[in-house]
Amino acid sequence: MSRRPIARPTSLLAALFGRVGVLFLIITVVVGGLAFFTAQRRINEIYDGQLIIGASVLRALMSDEMKEQAALPAAGQPPGAPPQSALAELTVDDSDLLSPEDRRAFDSYADWRMFRIWRGARVVLRSDTGPPIVAPPAKNGFSEIDGPQDRWRIYTLHVPSGDATVQIGERMDIRLVLVQGIALGLALPLLLLIPIGGVLIWLTLSDGLQALRTLIAEIGRRTMRDLSALPLDPWPRDLHPLVRSINRLFERIDRSLQHERRFLDDAAHQLRTPLAAVKLQAQLIAGEANPAERQAMTSQLVGSVDRAAALTDSLLTLARLEARRGAGETDGDLRAETVAALADLAPVAARRQVELSFEGSGTYRSGDPVLLRLIAANLVDNAINHAPEGSEVAVRLSTAQGQHRLMVADAGPGIPPAERAKVLERFYRGPAASPRGSGLGLSIVGEAVRLLGGRLELRDREDGARGLCAVVELPAAGAARA
Repeated sequence: MSRRPIARPTSLLAALFGRVGVLFLIITVVVGGLAFFTAQRRINEIYDGQLIIGASVLRALMSDEMKEQAALPAAGQPPGAPPQSALAELTVDDSDLLSPEDRRAFDSYADWRMFRIWRGARVVLRSDTGPPIVAPPAKNGFSEIDGPQDRWRIYTLHVPSGDATVQIGERMDIRLVLVQGIALGLALPLLLLIPIGGVLIWLTLSDGLQALRTLIAEIGRRTMRDLSALPLDPWPRDLHPLVRSINRLFERIDRSLQHERRFLDDAAHQLRTPLAAVKLQAQLIAGEANPAERQAMTSQLVGSVDRAAALTDSLLTLARLEARRGAGETDGDLRAETVAALADLAPVAARRQVELSFEGSGTYRSGDPVLLRLIAANLVDNAINHAPEGSEVAVRLSTAQGQHRLMVADAGPGIPPAERAKVLERFYRGPAASPRGSGLGLSIVGEAVRLLGGRLELRDREDGARGLCAVVELPAAGAARA
């Protein structure tokens, strides 16, 4: 199985420069394109206007020539005879529609301009250049015709009074040359603008990120002993959410360190007493000659070692609980874990002559199975330790309003309401605490319930009898099924 290459993270400055640079390039291209097309459209409008003016001028010149020639006496008439109408029976030579001066003026544009004068469907006068001769369109306006080498844009103007048509045209490549010149004139400044703009963008972004670099340097100077909050005033407003997040992180780290120090101090204090007792009992056993006394003292030593081991195990459990935040599974079955915990504690209950009862059927999906087992085991174990011989520890499971409920009730001495909040603290032991306990059972349950997002409540028994009822409510990962 091939491994995918790991993408190397780029710097924030490079990433911002890349994005802003691409945006700058797009804007530059769009602006250049709009300027180019606007210039091209404007050039076409100007050149088209020149064609219209040229056609109008040619029409006017043609009309003047026709009027002058029509004013002359016709062939065979006496000099004083009235002139014939130029619009009725014009018999002059069509080649004389334009004067030699007008022909020379139009011939000065012979390389890229053309003109044609039609009389009906016959060309009576034209320039030497232009596309193939085709019949003019019936309406006035522009058209484009492909020649052997060039494409021509032609304006057609009809003269209804003389049954004549005027066409003025020019090669399209002349416009293209002008447009290319404009495009080159636009491209050079834009090409110079791109590197200059890139340098300015880089300098601007680098200066804008200076506050972030200063914040990084300030955090880098902090030590584990200096977890005070960063002030907001020296930083730009955009960095305030980041500074607040860092301050909250500092606060959580500080609470964690205080919690760890307090835990280590409490653990050292709690372990010192049983270890000292174990050492003292071992010394007494070594100096005891009576076998019966030695046997009794050995039994006491074993009990002390068991209590020290149980205390150590509870301390390690507490230390591991926080590490399981978000790391465990989220589809454990509360019922399955409770039944497993009851099976493990059944021998302990038998030795104590305590009866275990269980109610609850179906599936109760809720959180990390390890934490669920821890909750059930500690609650049942605590109830067994405080229940008198011959009594019953009742365990019930139920579901209501999207919450799974685990209830463990015993017939022990109970806990006064004023003490119930204190017994959830570590190493706290009330007046009626069992000598076999370590003061950590309910604390472990409370921590596990907190990690699962649930709630732990200590209350009196529902039937009013003597004892304690511990109720744990956990959010359901799925509806209970009967």
